[in-house]
Amino acid sequence: MTGRSVRWGVVVLGFLAVLLDGFDAASLSFVLPSLAKQWGIAAAAFTPAVVITNIGVVLGYLASGSLGARIGLRRMVVSGVVVFALGSIGTALVLPAESVVLLSVVRVLTGLGLGVVLPGSVSLATEHNPANRRQLVSVAVTLGLASGGTVAGVFGSKLLTSVGVSGVFWIGGGLPLLLAAVMWWRLPDSAGEVTETEEARVGRLFAPGLRVTTILLWSFAFLVFIASYTLQSWVPTLLTGYGFSASQAPIGLAFLSFGGVVGGIVLFLLAARVGIAPALVVMPVIGVLSMLAAATLGMNDLALLFALGGAGAGVTASQIGQLTLAVALYAPGTRTTGVGWAAALGRIGSIVGPGVAGILLAFALPGKDIVLLTTIPVLVAAGCAALLWRLPGRRATVAGELREEAAR
Repeated sequence: MTGRSVRWGVVVLGFLAVLLDGFDAASLSFVLPSLAKQWGIAAAAFTPAVVITNIGVVLGYLASGSLGARIGLRRMVVSGVVVFALGSIGTALVLPAESVVLLSVVRVLTGLGLGVVLPGSVSLATEHNPANRRQLVSVAVTLGLASGGTVAGVFGSKLLTSVGVSGVFWIGGGLPLLLAAVMWWRLPDSAGEVTETEEARVGRLFAPGLRVTTILLWSFAFLVFIASYTLQSWVPTLLTGYGFSASQAPIGLAFLSFGGVVGGIVLFLLAARVGIAPALVVMPVIGVLSMLAAATLGMNDLALLFALGGAGAGVTASQIGQLTLAVALYAPGTRTTGVGWAAALGRIGSIVGPGVAGILLAFALPGKDIVLLTTIPVLVAAGCAALLWRLPGRRATVAGELREEAAR
């Protein structure tokens, strides 16, 4: 392949890997109402499976830096795809047992695979592209998450009707295995060899000029992920409280995820004009206003779905944006670790948010109140982005990193 085809090939393959990552992450969410009905238990009883999936993802994110340095980004990404594919197939195999414990065990495996795919795909794609395109490449690859959720939401009802709950997970396992074979054949190796120790790379995230930025970035990620994964994990269930049937509820996930795709595009256009930090002040505000509308205004079904789309646009775009900022902030030697740790701190929020929401559901708190409470971390995240925007030297630090990369 030519240099240009390699650059775009790694972006396309990375996007597809992250898309299937996003589909698999969303699959448990959109089958929960139907699964709860089949098993004859409350949807809140699946909270351990939802939470433990995210714990597995956190562990995968944290391991991505050292694993990528040890076996290479290409092998790490392909291995991650295989692992989450096997986890999805394992999910299908344990469903007949009707055991939340067994379901939780296989979801840990799934989460571990999911956790290494995103930082590895983003790092590999950005390594093979010029410095002035890295933010575009980062957004393009990361949009796979929202796109996967959109696919899950759009086709969720049809899949549940045609192949059933188990069939959803067989598809979620089979397609990634096919992609893994293509990736092993066509995905290039890392553009440069990384020899630094994991400890050194993590320490560099707190080097002078980056320390406060890293803390604000991690705080922003934690808060945004609380909201994003609370919505992603429980929206189909929450919509049943709005009067949607179990088979109709996945469409809410489609609107939420498609809003994230649109929001990611808006984020990129906005960041190109005003910078990523100001854009990350605006997008959470859009999410908050949309969630307030969904929680407090009397809406028909279509208006409610569009409000969910607005929430997805604001919150998911913010989630994408923190990874894009991490790509800009960290040099190649620390980029996988920087992206992975930012995502991992965010994913801790993805454990806290759905876990708390599940407890609130168990106590029969109305879905509207849960949506309203979810606006709080998003507002605080907007404040973190505002501080990051005004932080002295932040622009110089990012510009310096980009100049350093361009000179390599």
